[in-house]
Amino acid sequence: MIERLFHFYVEDSEHGPYPGLVDPRDTLGHIGPHCSPAFSRRTAEQIVADLHKDNCGMTARWDCEVLTFDWTPDYDGDGGTESVAPDERGLYRIGGRWPWEYDGPLEVAERHQAALARSAARPATAPPPAAEPVPVAAAPPAATAPGR
Repeated sequence: MIERLFHFYVEDSEHGPYPGLVDPRDTLGHIGPHCSPAFSRRTAEQIVADLHKDNCGMTARWDCEVLTFDWTPDYDGDGGTESVAPDERGLYRIGGRWPWEYDGPLEVAERHQAALARSAARPATAPPPAAEPVPVAAAPPAATAPGR
């Protein structure tokens, strides 16, 4: 089974959509409101910015690559902290502290976004250096009609 792209929204808020990848094996094939989708760093930053727009008792901060959520007892009765480090592809699995609403899996026209998200998350590797420069031949000038 491959990852599927969904659009996630924070339940009962105006925030989102946040494109997130879900591996059906992570949720036994069921996507639910408390699943933990994988988001790019850019999307995780937007989630944090939107979170700070609401005064809900939860905040988040970045410590280099690690994203840490803090919440007060007003938020859930206990308060707490949770840190989310990027996985081997640089994606952040965020969820479980609030219910997600979601659309998806997305249709064929939107699957291209999922492919882009997966390729953007892959570690960049430099192409091997060419043995020697390849000359580029200039094309002969195109003939023009008289008077033009």
